Amino acid sequence: MKIARVEVAPFRLPLSRQYKAGAVDTQERQGRFVRLVADSGSQSYGEISPLPGLHKESLADVDRVLRTVGPELHGCDFVSFDAYAQNVANRVAACGPAGQTPCPSVIFGLQSAGAAMLAQDADTTPAAILCSTPRDRVAVNALFVGSPAAAAEAIASGQLDAYPCVKVKVGLRSIAEDREVLGILLSGLPDNTTLRLDANRSLTLDDAVARFRGLPAQRIEFLEEPLSDPGGLADLNAHTGLTMGLDETLHIPSLYDIGRASYVSAWCLKPSLVGHWGRMVFLAKEAERYGSAVIVSSALETGLGLWSQAQMAAALPGRTAAAGLGTESWLRIDTVTPRYDASRGVVLTCDWQGVPSPRVLDKLNFRKAG
Repeated sequence: MKIARVEVAPFRLPLSRQYKAGAVDTQERQGRFVRLVADSGSQSYGEISPLPGLHKESLADVDRVLRTVGPELHGCDFVSFDAYAQNVANRVAACGPAGQTPCPSVIFGLQSAGAAMLAQDADTTPAAILCSTPRDRVAVNALFVGSPAAAAEAIASGQLDAYPCVKVKVGLRSIAEDREVLGILLSGLPDNTTLRLDANRSLTLDDAVARFRGLPAQRIEFLEEPLSDPGGLADLNAHTGLTMGLDETLHIPSLYDIGRASYVSAWCLKPSLVGHWGRMVFLAKEAERYGSAVIVSSALETGLGLWSQAQMAAALPGRTAAAGLGTESWLRIDTVTPRYDASRGVVLTCDWQGVPSPRVLDKLNFRKAG
């Protein structure tokens, strides 16, 4: 099987509510869907949607790289996923300065489409292409962002009850409001439901201690990137008894060794930030080596991207925890049919949906990349 052509189409979808990533507020998701067409006529899809405030690359960068890499992939043999994935990673890397990998979101999208193509050819799932013994299901955490009133409403409605874990964005409100939100959730959720508290590296050590001291360690899975200065994480652990989860810190070479610390219990990996599947596997093995769980997390992708990430979560080695792939409610319109749905706290990877819905495809204008 050979790649006959690579096609790309822009998309723009409204969010159901405003989302803040870093210092950037966004009310819509923009990106590119990529389509691989094989010489057999088979087609597969991937999503490339860097999130402003999180990714370094812009959509202009994505388009520039695709104009180069797309034509280079035409006619390439599609023998194995590993060979294809390395080919993609090498070609994207060649588009940027030496020693830097530009546009990991492009690598993610093209590699996702490649795994989907091989899965269709073998009548299986991408997870089974990525490893020989994939998990048949992936647990998913919920995402809560809101006020004490919103927390009380969420508890009253039972909308969080099915999830094994709820990720709570903290640091956006006052200390008193954060403590009130956490109190409402801890008292209202089932006793076996844990919380992950994500501050997006926004807090000082003193602020974090004030927010988190005295919380029940058995209910708080970890604090995700709580401090603007990661050098204070050991002290925060000592003051609160809570362990840490790393995300952005893992992408800063000078801080990578923090992941080996005994107070770190989770490595959060965003496929569209990591890029190369081989790098995802390496990081998962490193996390296992140092006693941390791996959490595959989205960057507010559409249902197509979420399905791809769920397949990756099912295929990674080592100990995985509930994935951060429960963000589908933030989009007013999904891109796949049936709709990607993690509302029961689990995604069955055997139910993989890797093709945009007909109504979405009808509105997309795919053109040959380059």
